[in-house]
Amino acid sequence: FLTQSWKNFFQDKSGQIGKPRFHSRKYLKKSYTGKSIIKTAGKRYLKIPKLGYVKTSKTGVLQNTKVKRYTVVLEPTGKYYLSLQAEIPEPEKYSLTDKQVGIDVGVADLAILSNGLKYPSFNSSYFEKKAKVWQKKYARRRHLVKLLVLQNKNKRVLCPRSLESFTNWQKAQKSKAKCQAKAANQRRDYLHKLTTHLVKQYDVIAIEDLKNKNLQKNHHLAK
Repeated sequence: FLTQSWKNFFQDKSGQIGKPRFHSRKYLKKSYTGKSIIKTAGKRYLKIPKLGYVKTSKTGVLQNTKVKRYTVVLEPTGKYYLSLQAEIPEPEKYSLTDKQVGIDVGVADLAILSNGLKYPSFNSSYFEKKAKVWQKKYARRRHLVKLLVLQNKNKRVLCPRSLESFTNWQKAQKSKAKCQAKAANQRRDYLHKLTTHLVKQYDVIAIEDLKNKNLQKNHHLAK
């Protein structure tokens, strides 16, 4: 694969093919990308090369679009996600409101508008606490498993067990990942809904210029 990648790079005259990038075995993101044609099969299915028919509920969004690239990703939670790069017609524009607003980003309140409106920060403490509990369980179980693997190695057992043969720490890892994904998805959904609401309400939006590096140095403000 590496030889073919370098050949494609040197033989390409259009300048669209870049240099091959190194991917480590320890790279956490398990995914692959393809450029083949994806077809919609009915209301609920997509036909993907190599995978065949995949059930989905978002086929209506792909009408009058041309899919150029697809990426299949396996998340730490054990779920598969399909990401599509598609060429779509020009979207409909929002109607003008002739309104302007300034936004002050805060810590206690996520956004404070110049007209006095306040939007509170998103509270995801429930899933974050659960994720911390599972993080401790995962770390403790993985540490015990490593000790058992080293014992088998030192005693020169005929059939030594590997790290992957223990499933208890892998279950804790999945539970931790699910709680973290829940909190991240809810926070992302909250931000998308808020920004969409602001864009529909105002034509001109001015936001203060924050220095993120200074905020990251303070562990109370970094998040």
